[in-house]
Amino acid sequence: MTFRLEHHNQILTVLESLDSDILRKGSAYFGGGTLLAFEFEEYRWSKDIDFIASVGTEGYKYLRTVVFEGGHEALFRDLSKIQVGRSTTDQYGIRMIVFVDDMPIKTEIIAETRFQLDPPRYPKWSLVPCLSFNDCFTSKLLSNSDRYADDSVEARDLIDLAILRLQSRIPQASIEKAEKAYQVMRPLKRAIELFQGRPDYREKCFLSLQVDQAQIPKILDGIDLLSTDLGLSHTPRAFQEQHDILADLETQIKKQEDS
Repeated sequence: MTFRLEHHNQILTVLESLDSDILRKGSAYFGGGTLLAFEFEEYRWSKDIDFIASVGTEGYKYLRTVVFEGGHEALFRDLSKIQVGRSTTDQYGIRMIVFVDDMPIKTEIIAETRFQLDPPRYPKWSLVPCLSFNDCFTSKLLSNSDRYADDSVEARDLIDLAILRLQSRIPQASIEKAEKAYQVMRPLKRAIELFQGRPDYREKCFLSLQVDQAQIPKILDGIDLLSTDLGLSHTPRAFQEQHDILADLETQIKKQEDS
């Protein structure tokens, strides 16, 4: 599989170099915005690799043992296309800088203490275990609650939740799992209000995250679905955030021809 953005292809090289059996045995599942970008037409650029390992099982203990006995390189099945740079391991996770073609990629296995993970899934393009769809919602709800007020995050978590919302409503199971840790729906509502009220900030986020122009109206569609779910108004859209009717019509015709 080849991605549009070269950095995403370099990330895929790292994923294909990891030992999927060790990750599966360690209950460490690929997630975060990078997983979602890979699954949904690269709607935004994502720079890091995040795995989540539940501390409530023996998985993270096993991963720590693998690293202790063989070094961080032991997490990989193939070192021919990558180099493992500065790495650390502690109670919060396993962190590595992995180089592909001299490009550093931050790779982390996060020790997750807030919720237990569902069984993983394996998208067609992935050899490594990935977060369940419900757990993608759970982790993003928690991340948004943590970071929504930080403008430097560039609304990544909210944008990711908008893309997820285009696929389905937020599962109640995901909400309940997240809110066992702390509240997430009130922060989500606040994040939406902040995003809707600042068109200049939205433009900055889309530019920084290299969001393809065709994806911007779709992201706003997801935001508006979340808004409706939470009893909020739809987003007043700038011109570039509106759908291109002709382009949408061409897409529909192409889909009909392909089906």
